[in-house]
Amino acid sequence: MANPTSDIENPKSPPPVIGLVGGVGSGKSTVARMMADEGCRVIDADRIGHEVLREADVKAAVRDAFGADVFGPDGEADRGRLADVVFTDAGRREALEQIVHPRILARIEAALEAARSAGPPAVVLDAPLILEKGLANRCDRVVYIEAPARIRQRRLQQDKGWAPTEVQRRDASQVSLKTKRDRADTIVDNSASPEHTLKQIRRILARFGAR
Repeated sequence: MANPTSDIENPKSPPPVIGLVGGVGSGKSTVARMMADEGCRVIDADRIGHEVLREADVKAAVRDAFGADVFGPDGEADRGRLADVVFTDAGRREALEQIVHPRILARIEAALEAARSAGPPAVVLDAPLILEKGLANRCDRVVYIEAPARIRQRRLQQDKGWAPTEVQRRDASQVSLKTKRDRADTIVDNSASPEHTLKQIRRILARFGAR
């Protein structure tokens, strides 16, 4: 399998920042955990998004924009209910992004600086919108996590109860898989065993000077 050619032209400086891209269910978080086990510092944008949604002024803005129905009985925004709203309406998805993304991006930026200063072999950015929100410009390398649609759908059916149509809907809300693959510096085939994936990760980290 030929590797794609990256058009990212950042100056490289240790430790490298490695961004993970791929379709929903491809296993980006699994790869991130494996990289963490290899000593890398992982920045989890999904966790940051959870934290931002718990901020009082963000909750107030979400309530004003989407109503009380997207909140659970605990008074916190219900991400599943929000997803049901925004993934069927591009305008409402944009409205939510305008509320939360500036804060998420600011936290990611701060986390990148803190992680780099800690001096790990590499910093790994596990974020769903690396290309969409310009975060590739903060990465020294981008890795595409590849898995066939049937495998991704099976994983998400087992883990989240999603139907294939939900996977397709989530994919359609992001940059195309072809674009992600083309923009990457290298690929991890995450369609086989964990040992197969780990072997590739170790080879990639060595190539990027992170081992």
